[in-house]
Amino acid sequence: MKNISEKQIEARVKDIFTIARKNREKKASNFLDPGQQQIAQDVAKSFPGVELCFEGGYEEAERKILVAYPEDLREEPFKLPLGALRITTKDPDEYLGHRDYLGAILGLGISREKIGDILVGKASADIIVKEEIMEYIGLNLIKVGNVPVSVEEISLKELLQPERPYKELKSTVASLRLDAVAGLAFGISRSKMAPFIKGENVRLNFRVVKDPATPVKEGDVISANRLGRAKIVEVGGQSKKGRTYVKVHRYVSR
Repeated sequence: MKNISEKQIEARVKDIFTIARKNREKKASNFLDPGQQQIAQDVAKSFPGVELCFEGGYEEAERKILVAYPEDLREEPFKLPLGALRITTKDPDEYLGHRDYLGAILGLGISREKIGDILVGKASADIIVKEEIMEYIGLNLIKVGNVPVSVEEISLKELLQPERPYKELKSTVASLRLDAVAGLAFGISRSKMAPFIKGENVRLNFRVVKDPATPVKEGDVISANRLGRAKIVEVGGQSKKGRTYVKVHRYVSR
């Protein structure tokens, strides 16, 4: 799967803002991950008078589309170009995971940027997609891996409630540096985590970070190659020894 560079995302977002301003309309992008959403927010600073919002189909969505519009059109109605599909296995005893569903859809020749969050249930998955590809998926997706499936359109209100199993970790760190908190999250010493970060193996809020001393805060998401993903859910006070209390959720595969 081809990776899109930050410069490419920046250029695409600039195009969205430019069209929205020139044509005086609400203009939507493809799906952006949280790191790309931050790029969009940075780009917005260069377009005074143009506002933006993000929509992913449900409140806690990770991948979202950007909608840009002149500020005086804020209250104008706009139909979001989003839809939802429920993919159900024909064998209820066959469990499929996020990668299985994503791989099957990408195997149809669909670009990743057309696909939003995938909410996996026991024998089905709800997938948020750009409206333009819904019919194509419905007609062509007949198997996920070797498992026969059926596809039906559902409303966004019918989406499965997302479940993200995690292991909760509570401890103290010497400081709110990336290497210290990532080390706690993934059970690796700070001294080993530092070169791992320098080797461009870690993303902070979905953007590669190379400096182990990068500060982190409550709400940040840390992703590490081969280690997984974790979220800093709480930063507390300090211990008598001056260390900072943190609570981290490390997401686990089901």
